[in-house]
Amino acid sequence: MTECSHTHLFDEAVATLRTAGLRITEQRRSILRVLAKADGTLSAEETFEALDPETCDVVTVYRCLESFERTGTVQRGVRENGTKVYCLAHGADHHHHLTCRSCGRTERLDVCVDADLAQLAEERGFVEVSHVLEVFGVCSDCARGGGVSS
Repeated sequence: MTECSHTHLFDEAVATLRTAGLRITEQRRSILRVLAKADGTLSAEETFEALDPETCDVVTVYRCLESFERTGTVQRGVRENGTKVYCLAHGADHHHHLTCRSCGRTERLDVCVDADLAQLAEERGFVEVSHVLEVFGVCSDCARGGGVSS
């Protein structure tokens, strides 16, 4: 991702927080910068580790990520082991990820089955439906390397 893309994602995220009425603190800015520069999704712990140690504590990172999710600033995913991961939202663009089980490389999948799931849920009497869908496999580089590590 280019520096311009990082800046654009960061600026969009700050605007989303402002629209939601949240204060734009230096801690929130720092967390958003880390997420904007990430090549894939990050857990709260990985986000914390990428911050300057003086920025904030890990509890603040968790709270900020929860606030960011509520406002639509980040999109939450989940790793195969159940760890919650986050990436900056791209406007109203909902997407999913394909993650390598071996090296952890993450690719964005610009496909979603939201409408189909919503219809199926509605047919069963459910409303206000949301979902988390992640896809896991082994990337071609790792497959050529001779196996999957657990």
